[in-house]
Amino acid sequence: MKSAVMLFADHPLPVLQGLEAGQEPDPLALALLRDTLRTLADVAADVFVFLAPSMDKEQAKALLDPHGVGGFKLASSLGKSLQARRRNAFRLLFSRGYEKALLLANALPDLPSHAVQTALDSLGWKRCCLGPIPGPDGEPDGVYAMGFDFEGYTTDALDMVDPDKPKLFGRMETLLLFYERTVTVLAPHSPVDGPEAVPALVARCRDTRFTLLPSLRLASRQSQTGA
Repeated sequence: MKSAVMLFADHPLPVLQGLEAGQEPDPLALALLRDTLRTLADVAADVFVFLAPSMDKEQAKALLDPHGVGGFKLASSLGKSLQARRRNAFRLLFSRGYEKALLLANALPDLPSHAVQTALDSLGWKRCCLGPIPGPDGEPDGVYAMGFDFEGYTTDALDMVDPDKPKLFGRMETLLLFYERTVTVLAPHSPVDGPEAVPALVARCRDTRFTLLPSLRLASRQSQTGA
């Protein structure tokens, strides 16, 4: 059974957005995306990175994979809104014969590969999964992961739920349950979506193996120097 994991190069953390030829992205943002891709290399699935249509694929490949290791494919994200781009990304993968597809936030360096594999394995007929992002009150708010089986996929989950409004997780879960989908709720996790989220990442990874990652080493140095 063919499975795919996908992420957008610039969501929720802008990494390659607006780069001109020869321009370098923010080093920490790039490191966070690279480490997320490194984790996904251990998952039994093809990995896709969706780029803005204006982004040169050769430039993106050189930035994301400077040593030519490979392990992921590049594709252009088409659509005027985030909802449309997500819908078209799922549609593209299912049209290529993938039976399971999981969309992840792009800066999750401390999300273990086994958690991603478990999310994929949970997908089946009329079964989907959602990964909640805890809000300030600890209750599920945003969504860091969203997965569907080919036969259980519904575009309404992406068309009818505004991703920019609060309580995205609850609104999306409610819609999926309305469509008689079984929703597997994954463990809560907080992706990095901007500089203000970096201290929390450093704090929760302290004294873990994730401190060895290039992105965590860089984040720790920046936190210590106040950069």
